[in-house]
Amino acid sequence: MKIWQLDFEVDKYDNLIPEKNFTLDEIRSFNGKKKKWKWKPLPVKRMEPEKNLELSDAPGFFTIPVFSDRALKVLRPIIKNSTEELRLICKEKKYYAINVTKVLDVVDYSKAEYIKFSDGNRIMVFEKYAFRICDELVQNNIFKIIDEPLRRAFVSEKFKNAVEENNLTGFKFRLVWDSEE
Repeated sequence: MKIWQLDFEVDKYDNLIPEKNFTLDEIRSFNGKKKKWKWKPLPVKRMEPEKNLELSDAPGFFTIPVFSDRALKVLRPIIKNSTEELRLICKEKKYYAINVTKVLDVVDYSKAEYIKFSDGNRIMVFEKYAFRICDELVQNNIFKIIDEPLRRAFVSEKFKNAVEENNLTGFKFRLVWDSEE
């Protein structure tokens, strides 16, 4: 089993930014808690239109995943139980901010390598991820972990394969764990 950290090709494609200020608190609100009930569609625009770069199926938008309508048609069947789709207003394409609502306790701390804050309780950074193979991990194709609810999401091999088999653009994957190693 392999787990990948989800990222985006921000240098190859144009990114999206909010038309109005988007506060740090608003970014931090993508912490695994449901928010669709209070979401108002957010107007967004290209970050660097002067560069004439294409908009991808997954443009960069802080650390928040954003998927095009095309990407969602492919990925929705495998992520719908782990996410909320929050509409963005873009003049060029239909996009949705993806609120990852599955924050899992699946880290194998005996095999992971990490540095703790000086309080000794919280993890500051993982140098190497390791996961426990369990139903919770196997059943979620996109998730965050309890130690990093504000950081980038993790995805399964099934998610990565769906992106690649359907030629979805803008996605970037970093292998963070392989159960065979």
